[in-house]
Amino acid sequence: MYRDIATLSTSTVLALCLTLLLGATCAHASDEEPYQNPADRVPPPEEWKVERHNAMKARLLEGNADLVFIGDSITQGWEGQGKEAWDFFYADRNAVNLGISGDRTYHVLWRLEDLDFSNVAPKLAVIMIGTNNRAMHTGEQIAEGVSAIVQTVRGKLPDTKVLLLGIFPREKTPDAEYRVKMAEANANLASLDDGERVFFLDIGEEFLDPEGILPEDIMPDALHPNTKGYWIWARAIEPAVARLLGDMSPGNPPKGYVALFNGEDLTGWKGLLKPPLDNPERRAELTPEELADAQAEADALMREQWRVEDGMLVYTGEGRSLCTAQDYADFEMIVDWKIPPQGDSGIYLRGSPQVQIWDPEQWPEGSGGLFNNEIHPSKPLVCADKPIGQWNTFHIKMVGERVTVYLNNTLVVNKVIMENFWNREIPIFPSGQIELQHHGSDLWFKNIFLREILPGEGWRPLFNGEDLTGWEQVGGTQQVWGVEDGLLYTDGGEGGWLSTIEQFGDFELSLEFRVPEGGNSGVFCRTPREGNPAYAGFEVQILDDYAERYATLEPWQYTGSVYEVAAPARRVTLPAGTWQRMFIRCEGPRVEVTVNGFLVTETDFTEHQDKVDRHPGVARSEGYIGLQNHGSRLDFRNIQIRELNR
Repeated sequence: MYRDIATLSTSTVLALCLTLLLGATCAHASDEEPYQNPADRVPPPEEWKVERHNAMKARLLEGNADLVFIGDSITQGWEGQGKEAWDFFYADRNAVNLGISGDRTYHVLWRLEDLDFSNVAPKLAVIMIGTNNRAMHTGEQIAEGVSAIVQTVRGKLPDTKVLLLGIFPREKTPDAEYRVKMAEANANLASLDDGERVFFLDIGEEFLDPEGILPEDIMPDALHPNTKGYWIWARAIEPAVARLLGDMSPGNPPKGYVALFNGEDLTGWKGLLKPPLDNPERRAELTPEELADAQAEADALMREQWRVEDGMLVYTGEGRSLCTAQDYADFEMIVDWKIPPQGDSGIYLRGSPQVQIWDPEQWPEGSGGLFNNEIHPSKPLVCADKPIGQWNTFHIKMVGERVTVYLNNTLVVNKVIMENFWNREIPIFPSGQIELQHHGSDLWFKNIFLREILPGEGWRPLFNGEDLTGWEQVGGTQQVWGVEDGLLYTDGGEGGWLSTIEQFGDFELSLEFRVPEGGNSGVFCRTPREGNPAYAGFEVQILDDYAERYATLEPWQYTGSVYEVAAPARRVTLPAGTWQRMFIRCEGPRVEVTVNGFLVTETDFTEHQDKVDRHPGVARSEGYIGLQNHGSRLDFRNIQIRELNR
């Protein structure tokens, strides 16, 4: 029931007055009565809002809008603090921003009625609205207004899918009045999800710390995201956006992700070693020769029991688990899975059990829990499984010891510490393989994607995935570097090496590479443009380590070595044609190289100054980063850098 203003208490009137005055954290409130029905249609009172609305009308009449965002100042903020993330995620998706600062639900409803959508047919509408209704409506009433918006969008754009986001948390603490009210509204909004045209996703917890506090370095005014906050928003909804736009596939993963499963074969996967070597600590005790022999046996069994069928990973129920060929530390993972009646499986993280999968008819708590936890929560918050025989989707995030799991867009595990099943005296291992668990059931998996979460802040792309902006070829008689399908490549020939335009001193560099059979390349660091960059600076080697032609090389010539300076401690490379990861850290004279999740090379150039005449790069502290052309095809992607000590 809506109250007349005369019935409001003195404190409420004062609160409304403050709402009118505080522009940064309030609604830019207008002249309408506070008891306005949230599902009414009310035009915006300010002239600038009318002008912005008219500009939106003109943009829609131009056509070519595949993705629309509908909301208030938080949505409008994609054009300010959120521009960097918007450009990365949405600039090439024909996205249109329909957010206006200060809008309440009834303003949005008026705008939707007035907008002309006749020239557009968006694939997806993302809606996040309601926080500005907080002072005059209950949570249930706010949900009524948002529901009216969803129905209006569905009526005007019947072929458009709707991703309805929960209203973002506001105010610093979890028990704050308006935080509680937004949660009440979101509980009502969840019922609008029909699984076909309207999909509800509440990402509010992504902005909060484990205690539910809203940090100032994400929302400085406890309402509006800053640049970091918009990146959190975009990354949190990307799996859903990519899926609902209808163009997600192994060849076109969600933005920032890579495909762990190519939909065609078992490239990038390996078999689990037989017990007791399924224990990461026991595996670490093996010599390289013992590990290779055990892995060969496991891979032979894998090929018998796991197969690819119609773009799915299919398991017969007899054998062992399937493991990623690489180890991972912090990451986000998307995986679709399906089980039969009484089915049982799980996802091992860093080689440890497990995010549970099982039949909710037998286990009513549902899937997604951290089954082997004994101290911290082991069960999911709710049961979000679909009926047996239907596909389910996990969105798993692991940072440090904490795991978050969304099952079918529902939060079921929220930043819970995952315990170390193998050794409960120590925390979970810092990195390890991901495993699709064998537990005696037939299993089906598809759409397996991963985004590595790099350590620290300040990462930026060195390669934009579209062209050679920021790079230029040095030397050579022909241009041999190019971009195709989001990959940076060289096709060999008589071309030179590819150099960054910027120079770098102390940095961390992350990239992925794919080397063909017999291929050879490298990453140049701190090199000048003059002379041989492998010596004038230094080179971190990239090679098909297993090619017969390279069988007798020196140890310092294999992948991960600092060429002619330091050899890798172990060989962890994958077969030619497989995507692999490299992480290089240069800080002062110290250089570290990690390949496929394993630290393989550590060296201190102060110990190699005797090589400076032949290898002057060991005395350099700054220079260009480069990619080597060594006459063969090489592919690179996801090249990112973080400068240190700046």
